[in-house]
Amino acid sequence: MGILLLLNVTLSVNAQKTTLSKVSGNIITVDGEPAEYISVSIKNTTYGGLTDDKGRFEFNAPVGENTLVVFSILAHKKEIPVVIKANTTNHFENIEIKENVNQLADVVVTGQFTPQSLRNSLYKIRVVNQKAIAQKAPSDLQSLLNTEIGIRISNDMALGESDFELMGMSGNNVKVLIDGVPLVDRGSTKQSLSQIDINTIEQIEMVEGPMSVIYGTDALAGVINIITKKAKTDSEKNQFSISARILEESMGDEYDFFHKNGIHNQSVNASYAFKKGIYVDGSYARNTHGGWTGTSTGREKLWAPKDQFIYNGTVGWKNRKLHAWYRFSYLDETIFNAINPSDLNATQLVDRNYETGRKMHNAQLNWQPSNRLSMNVIGSLQNYKRRTKTVVTETTTGEQWLSSEESSQDISKYDAQFISATAAWTINPKISLQPGVEYNHDQGSGGRIKGEPSISTLAAFLSAEWKPLSWINFRPGIRSILWSDYKAPLAIPSFLTRVSINQNMDLRFSYAYGFRAPTLQELYFSFHNANHNIDGNPNLKAEYSNNFTLSYTWRVLHNEHIRLTSTLSGFYNDFRDRITTAQSINDPTLTTYYNIDKYKTTGGSFENTFWWNNLQANVSFMLVGRYNSLTDNELFVDDDLPMFRFSPEVTTSLSYQLPKWRTNLNLFYKFTGSRNEYRYNSNDGTFYLGGLSSFNWADITVSQPISKYLVVNMGVKNLFNVTTVDNTSRGGAHSTNGGYSLMGCGRSWFVGVNINFNN
Repeated sequence: MGILLLLNVTLSVNAQKTTLSKVSGNIITVDGEPAEYISVSIKNTTYGGLTDDKGRFEFNAPVGENTLVVFSILAHKKEIPVVIKANTTNHFENIEIKENVNQLADVVVTGQFTPQSLRNSLYKIRVVNQKAIAQKAPSDLQSLLNTEIGIRISNDMALGESDFELMGMSGNNVKVLIDGVPLVDRGSTKQSLSQIDINTIEQIEMVEGPMSVIYGTDALAGVINIITKKAKTDSEKNQFSISARILEESMGDEYDFFHKNGIHNQSVNASYAFKKGIYVDGSYARNTHGGWTGTSTGREKLWAPKDQFIYNGTVGWKNRKLHAWYRFSYLDETIFNAINPSDLNATQLVDRNYETGRKMHNAQLNWQPSNRLSMNVIGSLQNYKRRTKTVVTETTTGEQWLSSEESSQDISKYDAQFISATAAWTINPKISLQPGVEYNHDQGSGGRIKGEPSISTLAAFLSAEWKPLSWINFRPGIRSILWSDYKAPLAIPSFLTRVSINQNMDLRFSYAYGFRAPTLQELYFSFHNANHNIDGNPNLKAEYSNNFTLSYTWRVLHNEHIRLTSTLSGFYNDFRDRITTAQSINDPTLTTYYNIDKYKTTGGSFENTFWWNNLQANVSFMLVGRYNSLTDNELFVDDDLPMFRFSPEVTTSLSYQLPKWRTNLNLFYKFTGSRNEYRYNSNDGTFYLGGLSSFNWADITVSQPISKYLVVNMGVKNLFNVTTVDNTSRGGAHSTNGGYSLMGCGRSWFVGVNINFNN
């Protein structure tokens, strides 16, 4: 509080030196739409600010003759001579910029001091915006992201869990946020991805590379920030909106109308915003599917059926300086796993179900007391509970009882508390600071964790942005762990720079030191039976990495009618002190965790975006190299093994609108190259390549507005009829059919209806 008070006093003293008066107005595009987050300032002064989500601006400025400067997101500058009078509000209505609303680049918030354009961000960020979400008509988050470049999604259908890779790293190396709050997961896999209501998502921002200075642990490979929808407020009138969505989708050729087989999604959302700035909204979603039989026989299914209910409610208050809101989310999910009867107990049916409950309280405050100072405070409380419930039914009598077999009954509980406070202070047009503090507390219990352990971390960080010249930005940053329950790095630094070579060319370079804290399971794991003897290691320290990223963006064509933007980028990650299991040095019969491993990834991408009238196309290529750990083994030093194994990816998306009927035609395609790694066959002393084979995936969707309030979506997903992909890492040493990974349930069709009403 002392620092904030000092900042306010400093600003007040500076303000007293000049006679100031209020300036307000709004910025619009050439087609009359609000221009969001456009820079507006008084020339050659520190006075100015950004427009809000309605294109409005307001700040204090020196009295007298001045020049109002408007910078559009695409760097077009407009200068307007103005006379600012004292003791009144100087209002400038409908200042028009050169671009139309579709030409404005995406606005991002992840890792930024204040919301800004994707073009001006120092980070390389990929954005999935609301338009892209509507075009793809996804049933869940996995089906939305499965054709994104650089992302690989894997599924455990029996457990109902998902995991994904970013930059060749997966699990705890990727941080998943919802409105800036880290989501709690039961283990290293990201089952939370399948437990988010797709209908509440406004935008997804994906940042590649360590973000540990701003977001702390787990952000070694990058951050995925899911931004939820908020009710729109208007100071002039009350606003009411209601939306509903119904989606019916087959699972391969298995489907029953609105029930059992197939995917059945229903959702409804209602919001009311008062003209005073107070708003409330609530949503309900039911996502169910009857599972997928595939090649299974009897009661079992390859893809276990699921019932999922998601409830969300938000209350908030927003004006030009303050936005405070509270959101409550609740998930109720059951995965039904039917098991075929054994030969010994042919009359007994076994059902092993997984029941999950997730509660999330999230409160946030955004306050901008002046044009040069803004503050953000976040508080979150999460409760996660997953129960394994195994029920045995005797078919001859109808009697039921809970199974007493080992691991057939279990309850895992995880609680997480998260508090962060950050400030963004613009000292002058060339220097800005972002100080912050963060506190995390995680606690867990379950059948495979010793006791009810907890992990707490208190950290502080400081990031600065320096713009010595109009064409170059620098952003150094550092995080310090003030206190933690594990051995943490003393300092976590990062450094980013962006160079505007000219109006159409940008160069970005970053170095970041990332770290990952050991999980509760790694510290306090306890699993002992006839087949397992594993303990955690409370003396583990954090993993760390050094990341280097370089990207070059060239706006090859950029005018009112056509745009072509290409980005060439490369990355290198060096991970050390990786946590892995090994034989205990004190007890050869015991397995535990140690910081003894290392890993590297490298690669690059070539991404292209093309706009022309009603056509939008994206074509991207990526190559990801994963480290061959055998090259570190002294026994194999003379075997001339390559250090990296590379895997390619190609994605293409095409979208075209038929203006006469307003029909949107969309194609999404991805080629995922084989991911093979060298393995050693101890039987004959040879090496072999084992891993996942390549596959192609494509979705075709059509969106047709029927009226102002009604839109119909339909299409075909998994056009290439992918079900399983060979996984030789699960089979014998040289087998090509020793195992497989389940990727999909075959070619499917879908039909959806969206209803949106706004007063």
